[in-house]
Amino acid sequence: MFRAIATCVFLTLSVLLFSSASPAQPPQTPERTRTVITVTPSRKHQVFDGMGCGTIFYTGHITSFAKRDKHDLQERYYDEIFSDLKTQFLHVMIRPNYEPTNDNQDPYLAEFSTDAFEINEPVLEVCSAAKSRRPDMKLFATLYTPPAWMKTNGDESGGGEVMGTLKPGHSLEMGEYIWAYLRHMQQNGHPVDYLSICNESDWKHTQPSYYLDPQQHAQLFKEIAEYLDEMARRFPEIRRPELVAANLLSAVDTATKYWPEMITSGADDQVAVVGAHDYDRRGHRWKTLRDVAGNRPLWCTEWCVNGVDQSDDLIKSANEFWLAMTEAFNDGVNVWMAYDWAYPPREGGEALTHIEWGKSYHKTKIYHGFRQWCNALDPGMRVVETDLQGPDSTGTSTPGVKACAFVKASDKNSPGRLVLHVANVQDRPSSITVRIAGDTFANAKVEMIRTSSKDTEKPYPAQQLPAKGISDSLKARELVTYIVTPLALK
Repeated sequence: MFRAIATCVFLTLSVLLFSSASPAQPPQTPERTRTVITVTPSRKHQVFDGMGCGTIFYTGHITSFAKRDKHDLQERYYDEIFSDLKTQFLHVMIRPNYEPTNDNQDPYLAEFSTDAFEINEPVLEVCSAAKSRRPDMKLFATLYTPPAWMKTNGDESGGGEVMGTLKPGHSLEMGEYIWAYLRHMQQNGHPVDYLSICNESDWKHTQPSYYLDPQQHAQLFKEIAEYLDEMARRFPEIRRPELVAANLLSAVDTATKYWPEMITSGADDQVAVVGAHDYDRRGHRWKTLRDVAGNRPLWCTEWCVNGVDQSDDLIKSANEFWLAMTEAFNDGVNVWMAYDWAYPPREGGEALTHIEWGKSYHKTKIYHGFRQWCNALDPGMRVVETDLQGPDSTGTSTPGVKACAFVKASDKNSPGRLVLHVANVQDRPSSITVRIAGDTFANAKVEMIRTSSKDTEKPYPAQQLPAKGISDSLKARELVTYIVTPLALK
């Protein structure tokens, strides 16, 4: 992340959402003032595989309470992010400074110094906290950049216009570097489940990064995959993670520029998960990437708001999260990951919580909206068809009412469940009607949870689902979650 330059891609599309007021609306007759949301549970789409979040640049802040001997506060914070909020994936960064100089001339013999991974101790602490609370948590590790000595610009930075990249002939050394990290993590009780060899390598970054054009990326990906296959043969006790590609800033460019080269080179055979960030929000980018992913899982591997936000408790940034999540899941994404659990206090929507190092933490509206979204869902649910009609039904990445629905099938132990997230992503209220097609939920109860500038995950008692549908009034910038459960098995 850290993308001051990349922010312009995002903000050009979200400027309306960050305006202080919406344009005046013309008078409308009462029958035309409601936006109608129709959910069709029988029209099932992709499987929902889970939600995730990362600990990237500020892991030291996350572990800082224990450093000040505030162990109760440390455990309480871990409970807030791992026990009280239901996620399935933890994203960690493979740092570039475990091997300051080449350890030896044999890339198949990793002989790093005994203290090489001391800098990774906070990450191990966070992984332990996560897995002690959620044993099924999966780890996703990303290499932001190889060490400086492997790069053309001799620096951890991407170099901006210099476009620092991997030196020719260094792919095996980079493979060794990654494998040494995988060994370190496993030896400390945290084998890596998923791996990306790069982070936003389609962008001329000044943060820790390295640039790869489509041909470079495909060739390097193939060589690293083959290296990991060989190391798995030599060291079968070290887990060989599933590979995620291409993990770029742009989902559109992943589909149209990078993926064709993966096919041409044959590297696509090694891809287990197709993933990208969501900072280039042109059109139905996830549908475009879904088409090339085929039967592979499709992940949004990172998203946040990297613009200045002076709204109350970052409610505008929270709105942007809801918009991004609804668009991603409606267009085929299986897993969605927020960028970071924690940042220092700031007027920006990069993280879910803000931490004063060793002193205190604050859960923003981003956190509360994310928790409301995540806690209603279970992996294995199916995204189902949702149609919006009416005055606040708007296009991609524009203000209006957004909705996304998930269904859990009934079985002998449960009547099933429908979860509908509706976000009013604009600066004025909206009146809606929710209709559920078919008979499965004809006799059902509905619970509601609401987050806005006024409410924080406010629950409402269950009531009988009205036969004519739910009529509701949404506050400006409000997320409402409807949980619908049949009263009898169908």
